Amino acid sequence: MIYSVKQALSADDCVAAQVNWYREDEQRGGEALASRWFDLLHVALATLGDNPTRHGFAPENGLWMQQHQIRQMLFRPWKSGVGWRVLYTIDEARKLVTILQIRHEHRRWLFEAEDDDG
Repeated sequence: MIYSVKQALSADDCVAAQVNWYREDEQRGGEALASRWFDLLHVALATLGDNPTRHGFAPENGLWMQQHQIRQMLFRPWKSGVGWRVLYTIDEARKLVTILQIRHEHRRWLFEAEDDDG
């Protein structure tokens, strides 16, 4: 691994919310599904340490947290193809990737109004 990968508190909150949502949905797998999603996410996030520039810029780049270049990795663990956008920055000097947000891809961009999010 060339870069260290860390999660901002905002990303931790996103992960916790998604895990709790899966845990509460016993019909679709509950705790087992939550654990599987969590494990697959962390495998995907670890790959950012090898080559974080392989993913393109997020739609939020230049419009949200303008002091940073924001990239996105699509995380799609299920066969349905629906997934999450992992938003992150790269600090070349420190060789550090910081995960800012993990958002379901059906949610609005971060520079848009959040009051209509589902």
